[in-house]
Amino acid sequence: MTRLSFSFVKLRSKSQLVEWLAGTQIVLLAIALVCFGGWIKIKLGVLIREQIIAENQLIAEQMGRVLASVQSAPVEFGDENWGRLQTFVEDAKLPNDGYLCVASSETGKLLCHPKMRTIPVLRDLSVGQMQDSGKSTLLAAIGNLDKTQIEVVTGIVGAGTRTEIVSAAVLPQINGVLLVHQAEASTQQAVSRILTPLGYVGLVIGLSMIVITTKVGVAIIKRYENELAIINEGLEQTIRDRTRALTKTRDAVIFGLAKLAESRDSDTGEHLERISLFSTELAATVERRAGNSHSPLVDSIGLASSLHDIGKVGVPDRVLLKPGRLNAEERKIIQAHPQVGEECLNAIEERLGNDGFLSLAKEICAYHHEKWDGSGYPYQLVGSQIPISARIVAVADEYDALRSRRPYKAPMTHEAAREIIVKGSGKHFDPDIVKSFLECESDFERISSNYVAANQISPSVQTTPFFDSLAFSAPSAIQTSL
Repeated sequence: MTRLSFSFVKLRSKSQLVEWLAGTQIVLLAIALVCFGGWIKIKLGVLIREQIIAENQLIAEQMGRVLASVQSAPVEFGDENWGRLQTFVEDAKLPNDGYLCVASSETGKLLCHPKMRTIPVLRDLSVGQMQDSGKSTLLAAIGNLDKTQIEVVTGIVGAGTRTEIVSAAVLPQINGVLLVHQAEASTQQAVSRILTPLGYVGLVIGLSMIVITTKVGVAIIKRYENELAIINEGLEQTIRDRTRALTKTRDAVIFGLAKLAESRDSDTGEHLERISLFSTELAATVERRAGNSHSPLVDSIGLASSLHDIGKVGVPDRVLLKPGRLNAEERKIIQAHPQVGEECLNAIEERLGNDGFLSLAKEICAYHHEKWDGSGYPYQLVGSQIPISARIVAVADEYDALRSRRPYKAPMTHEAAREIIVKGSGKHFDPDIVKSFLECESDFERISSNYVAANQISPSVQTTPFFDSLAFSAPSAIQTSL
């Protein structure tokens, strides 16, 4: 069994459904009025035409009897008898703009016509012959009439687009034929006079029914929509509460995993909390400068950034906790931690399916040690090949490393850390990200100072000469930023 498809109708609400149904009713009403009106017009036209023909025949017969009683001799144009007959023709008032004519039953020539006094040329026309036509259309029919008594015949006389219903009655006493003319267009006019008000009444009734049914439908829909809204509101609140609880649980587990990985390196302190705040502030500034009023990146990057070094769980303690500088082999081992973290998050994503948050965390974990000039690791990506989330966390991570105390260095001042990041613009860091950092550096300094004060850390005003040389030549060489 085939099913009708209405895929072309795009309904986004119940009110649109009501509007669409009302519009459909209006279209169907219009079609019904046109079709039914056309059928009625044809049927009514036939009835009215038959009535006009019957009336015309009756008028012809009655007028013929009147003329027979008042006119008993043949007429000649211009004589007294003709004058009385012409006056009778001129004074006759017929319905539907009808008029009388008298013609010779022998020759078909017009004897009397309502306009013959003003248009003498009508005397030269035969019965049924129009002024611009040379054909006679009723002579044959009249020729078959009995000329000794009043007999009536009715037909259609026409020339061009003008047609008339003509009834002919023989006037034997004057050797003439009385012609009663009525325009056939009067049939359509009579039909219009009857149907037009009926059409308006039908249209008003139809529209009224549509309006009433529409209002009733809207009222019913609103009632059920209100009830559904109350039910949905409760369900939505329940879903929001459960989603909020699940999100809090997820965030706590994720942050716990990150803290577990961080706990192996006791020198980093509250590194994850600071990175989260730095990344969120910097991402908000980047999005604001780009003209984005709200971005999912700003909402998610804080938590996602906490997983940036989760791959360090795969780094041996002898390398991760080494107090001095790393040799080439140890550096190679520690530089593998982005890939270890990426593989870990890939495994989680394979079980959970595609997830925007995990994808963001994986980007940050895998690429936050890439450099703008392509000298970073592990994939040596260049410029915009590096995801913007990783570029943002790279600046936040470097700033926190510079501002934190390590066994081999004292914490830097904000000004010194700022100078190193600015010098790394276009080399280590995305220049646009550095510009955004400069716009929100006061927030960075405030966040860092709050944590310094809480832990009673006094950053040195000057860095050590050894650390200065590392910072200005290659900021990424700092061990804590690995």
